[in-house]
Amino acid sequence: MEIDDNAQMAFIGPGDNMFHNYHPGLTGQPCDASGGFLPNGTQPEPRQPKPPDDWSPYSSRLEFELADFIYTHNQISVVNLNILLELWAASLVEAGGYPIFGSYKEMYQTIDNTRIGDVKWESFTVRHTGDMVADPAPWMNDEYDVWFRDPHEVVQNMLANPDFANEMDFQLFREYDTKDST
Repeated sequence: MEIDDNAQMAFIGPGDNMFHNYHPGLTGQPCDASGGFLPNGTQPEPRQPKPPDDWSPYSSRLEFELADFIYTHNQISVVNLNILLELWAASLVEAGGYPIFGSYKEMYQTIDNTRIGDVKWESFTVRHTGDMVADPAPWMNDEYDVWFRDPHEVVQNMLANPDFANEMDFQLFREYDTKDST
């Protein structure tokens, strides 16, 4: 077992059978958004909760509930969804109101802009761009949607989550078992 002489070391757990060999430079010391180290004991800035009436990117709770119902429970086809939205819009116009969504595209765009856990979903489309054979397999002509969340924002949210405050090791280390020579 190779151990760096400059590394910090600490035994953990019962019986001193396990120890951590800490990285000497990457200490995990808390810092501000610019990377400046914070004094020991500095508390994080409190997270600003959303007001209970904030349904963004939806304009109202009704708009959110409609999109949620249609998208997750009903899974109506795009053609039928447009018919439903047009019928609803016509009834609202007669009563002097405005439609919640003008088309399925508007509704889907709003759904795509919904932030879950404060990190919105993003997507891009990929397709085969290599040489085509005479009788290509179907996948070579198809397009595929790739959905993802920005990993940087996801990690920022995880680190800012107070539920994890005492559950993470911020300083890098290697863990060794004194009973194992490897």
